[in-house]
Amino acid sequence: MKTIGVQSRVVSLVIAILLLLQISPVLAGGPPDEQLAMTQGSRSPGSPVPATEKAGDKHRRRVEVTFTKWTTTSPLMAGVTGGDVAGVFVGEVLQRQDSANGRIRRLEAMYEVQAVDVDHSFTALIRGGTNLVTGAALLDGVILAGWRTGARVHVEFQTLTSCDGKPAGPCFQGTIHIDRASED
Repeated sequence: MKTIGVQSRVVSLVIAILLLLQISPVLAGGPPDEQLAMTQGSRSPGSPVPATEKAGDKHRRRVEVTFTKWTTTSPLMAGVTGGDVAGVFVGEVLQRQDSANGRIRRLEAMYEVQAVDVDHSFTALIRGGTNLVTGAALLDGVILAGWRTGARVHVEFQTLTSCDGKPAGPCFQGTIHIDRASED
């Protein structure tokens, strides 16, 4: 009878130890972001996500593409890109509507980056608008074709009266922020 009682206690102790080893990160303490990373962002549940980027993870990091663009023949645009993706910019305004008070312009456009490194070329559909008083624009969208298809994009640009080395007239300088690529 004593042997069964001892075995029962040993089994209970082993189960308790196993449960403690798998303790919830919430109970373990630490900031909420760290807790979430430990439970959802790691390949091994309960292990922290590496804080530094490894060479093989570069394709997943956030990318910033700078650009200078101008209108060629409305609604078409041309330009150049730099930052993380150097190349040629081609675009088209698909919809444009000014507010009744003349201060805001709603835009829907297609942006295409034809990268020097062809593997990084992409086409994005974006929507947003321009503040016609300040010349600042904010647009959001998604990459529909090419590199990082499905990734979200955020575009910010400023309207300028001229840009060095570009055709006369207004031009636009800004950045296309591309979110991390999703896991395969």
